[in-house]
Amino acid sequence: MGRRANRVLLVLATGTGKTLVAYQIVKKLSNGGWIKGRRPRVLYLADRNILVDQPKDEYFVQGFGEAVHKLGGGVAKLGRDIYFALYQSLDRQGKQTTGDCKALFEQFDKDFFDLVIVDECHRGSAKDDSNWQRILKHFAFAVQIGLTATPISERDADTYEYFGKPVYEYSLKDGIEDGFLAPYRVRRVNINVDVSGWAPEPGQLDNYGNAIPEREYTQPDFERILAIKERTDVAAQYLTDLLHETGRMNKTIVFCVDSDHAGRMRDALNNLNADLSRQYGGDYVVRITSRDGDPGLAHLGEFKKVDTDTPVIAVTSRLLSTGVDMPMVRNVVIFPRSAR
Repeated sequence: MGRRANRVLLVLATGTGKTLVAYQIVKKLSNGGWIKGRRPRVLYLADRNILVDQPKDEYFVQGFGEAVHKLGGGVAKLGRDIYFALYQSLDRQGKQTTGDCKALFEQFDKDFFDLVIVDECHRGSAKDDSNWQRILKHFAFAVQIGLTATPISERDADTYEYFGKPVYEYSLKDGIEDGFLAPYRVRRVNINVDVSGWAPEPGQLDNYGNAIPEREYTQPDFERILAIKERTDVAAQYLTDLLHETGRMNKTIVFCVDSDHAGRMRDALNNLNADLSRQYGGDYVVRITSRDGDPGLAHLGEFKKVDTDTPVIAVTSRLLSTGVDMPMVRNVVIFPRSAR
């Protein structure tokens, strides 16, 4: 499938203003009479609530007011100009007055939208067999703008195959040189079991009393097949020592494999920083994952603010990996299952 003329790809490094670019495009098209006799109808698509709610609330509602609407609940509400939606919500079926059941996106005419903005377009929409790509194809008459910092080109998922070559690129190096992004230093830390592997003693049991299969476990196995508490403790100790050297109140994000791994890391960091955990009522280290629901979102709201001291350490898995503005963060820790 070759790229259609109405598909546009913009590649900008994380933190260089993809959301602001999207807002300015919509603003200029709306004010410039792009669609004769009315404002253009826009659909802003993403795959996570945080990627929808932040641009909606912080940019578009401020600039367009009641013309902005977030789709959901299987109801195709008409009469607005700018719609925000999750792929998942649009693919959900809703009952029509006729009694028919259609996916939410199918309740809109194919030519209803003039512009579709696809945030983080390197994810699900790039896959040839993705249900989400059905949504983009349904609205094929619209101009479609893909935004990403990390386009991919793989056998079954190719950003370039769908959107074509980028019409504009702004790299991480450009952002640093122009002063929009802070320069960074990388510390690579190897934990002994990650390097040498680990094997149980004959008959050794796990914490639930089950026998651990006897074989050698290597880094790709950790947190997927086997969780070693001591490995998490060592990583937590290293981070704690680093914060003692550089500033214990420096805001830090720790990326773990999943919610369970993040929970173990949170507990280990709280134990090692018990003085500050007590001082701040348990808000020195918090877990922010999709499993944490509204309390997690509340922690995220406080963590993002520039004028709050706590939370200091946010332990997460994938929720904060992209699309979230957090200017006060000083340390980013990636504690993966595998370095591959």
